[in-house]
Formats: sequence, C-alpha cells, structure tokens
Amino acid sequence: MSRRDLRVIHATECAAAGTLSVIVSLTHELAAAGAQQTIVYSTRAETPSDLEALFPVGVSFVRVAPAAGLHLEFVRHFFAGLARTVREFEPDVLHLHSSKAGFIGRVARVLNRWPCRVLYSPHGLSFLDPDKHARNTVFRSLEWLAAGLGAVPVGCGRGEADLLERLSGREALLLENPVDEIFFDVPRTPSAAPTVMTLGRLSRQKAPERFAAVARAVRAHTPEARFIWVGDGDASYRTLIEDSGCEVTGWCNRAAVAQHLARAHVYLQTSRWEGLPISVIQALAAGVPCVVNDCIGNRDAVENGVDGFVAAPDALASRVSQLLDDVPLQHRFGAAARVECARRFGRAAFRAQVRQIYGITEHATAHDSVEAHVVSA
Repeated sequence: MSRRDLRVIHATECAAAGTLSVIVSLTHELAAAGAQQTIVYSTRAETPSDLEALFPVGVSFVRVAPAAGLHLEFVRHFFAGLARTVREFEPDVLHLHSSKAGFIGRVARVLNRWPCRVLYSPHGLSFLDPDKHARNTVFRSLEWLAAGLGAVPVGCGRGEADLLERLSGREALLLENPVDEIFFDVPRTPSAAPTVMTLGRLSRQKAPERFAAVARAVRAHTPEARFIWVGDGDASYRTLIEDSGCEVTGWCNRAAVAQHLARAHVYLQTSRWEGLPISVIQALAAGVPCVVNDCIGNRDAVENGVDGFVAAPDALASRVSQLLDDVPLQHRFGAAARVECARRFGRAAFRAQVRQIYGITEHATAHDSVEAHVVSA
C-alpha cells in the first residue's frame, strides 16, 4: 500500500459539551501524527463562539445549519454537506460522532458506496433514559437498523462498547474519553464550608431534580453545606435548583471549572445515563472524591469504594454525607482518584487507543507520513 498522510473527516451535529471536547482532543492527537482533517458540524446554543480556535492549525471546517430534532430539512442539509465533503476531501476514515450524525452518515455511506473506513462514536446512546420507554424503543430500533450498515462501533466507555456490540453483533472498539492535563495540576484548596458540586447542562439527562433532593437531604444533616451547579441550560431546571438553595454559576471556561473543583469536597453526579462523563473524569483528575448515580457511564468512570461511591438514587445523599463527615476518607479517595484517572484517562492512554483505532504506527510524528489503513467496514 502506498504511504500518504492520513485523511480524516469528523462529522457531528453536536459541537458542544463532552462530544466537542473529545473531538478536539482527537484532532490534536491525529494532527501530531501528521493527519489532514476536516470537521463537518452544526452548532448548539452552548457551542463556543471560538470553536475553530480550539482545533489544531490546518483543520478545515464545513458548517451545516443547526439541528432542531431529526427532521427532514436537517437530514437533507447534513446529508448533502457530508456527501460533498467526502467527495472533495476523499478521506481514508470518516468518524461519525453522536447519534444523529451517526445515523445520517451511515445511511449516506451505504447509498453513496464510500470506500473509506467509517467509525461511529455515539458519545452516549440516545435510548438510555430509564423513564422514556416508548421513545427508547424508537431510538433503539433506529440504532439497531443503522448498526447493520457496516460502520465500526466505538464506545467511549466499557458500558457503551458492550451495548454497541449487542446492537451490531460485532466487536466494538474502545476509545475512552481523555481528560485535559490542567485538571491534574489543580491544587486542592477546599472551601471552609462543606462544598458539593456538579458540572454540566441543566437538562433531563443530568437529573437536576435529584441533585436538588440530595442537597435538601444533606443540609438537614449539615446545614452549612453548599451545593453548586457549574453550568446552565433549561430555565425551569435552573429555577428548580435555585429554589432548593443551590447555586448555579452559568457556563464557565476550563480554568474556572478547575477552580471550582479545587474548592469542592465532593463531586456529585446524579445523571440518569451517560456515555462516559468527562465532568466526572475531570473531578477525579483534580482529586475530588465522587458520588455518582449507578448508571451506565458513571459506573464506568468511578470504582466504587476506591475513588468514590457508585450508589442508587435513594442512597446518594447518605454517601455524600458520609464523605463530608469523614475527611480522611475524602483524602484517600482523592489520592486514588488522581492515580487511577492518570492511568486510564491520561494523554498517554488516549494516544495509545487513538493510534490503535486509526492504525497509526508508533514511529509516526507530526513530520512523518502515516500509513492510511483503509479497511472495508
């Protein structure tokens, strides 16, 4: 096979939050190996205004009108934009990120008979809400249908990879979400008042009503405890959180998030489901013991009894109180969290997984060409 620079298209309708963070990290690793890359994307309300500045020099961008649901107009625009980009860029690998882009891209790949290798990373499957049975049936059926179209499934955590394997009947690759090195360098300066924080979008997935309930229960035992939600989102959820006596900071940049983590005694994740929550990984890297709801994604990040607690919804408050009352346990979990996080989610681990998935030889550098492993998928 002839050698040339690896050519990669990343496509997503979710250029925000954790999905965007992973794509940015991935493009930097691939750029360091000499890959040429293009991003096909649409924006959301929380998409950073300086999005393009987050990526390595040389990455090109194709913007598609934003998605407001999986409606026909968006499907048509995204399908056309992706097809045009594949035709012009001639990628070796097309990496589809998130459910909508994954579905559209896999259908487009079959209809257009693209010869490139296609990877699919859902970054949180869309049918995992435990309370939305009818909706889950529809989205699970769509994922099952698309799984038969031949893309290589890539899970961001072991739980997601296992689900993808059951859907597709083929082995799923594992590309665990990485954490930015800045969070390992956060100096621990816990606030004087017991402080519990979470990070993310105020949305149904994150179960803010559960966060508020935990706050009320813990403050019955520890009245001085502060509960802080770092992020923003649905206005009704913000009102619910604030009415329960919790603070909402609005969206913060990476440095501000690191400072909130530095001051926190406990990180609490109440979400109903996840892919592999980057916010939890950031907390682990910062040495903050975690209490997380027992669901896919959360339990893939936290090792129960080692760097935090994985608990049922009705046990979250008691676990938070236990940690607030036991400072030596906080320290033990926090120290273990940093060690385990560096091993599993540090840059070295992420780089090794990227190189394996993309077939990049270890000796390739930013100045070397890499062999493009074009695999029929």
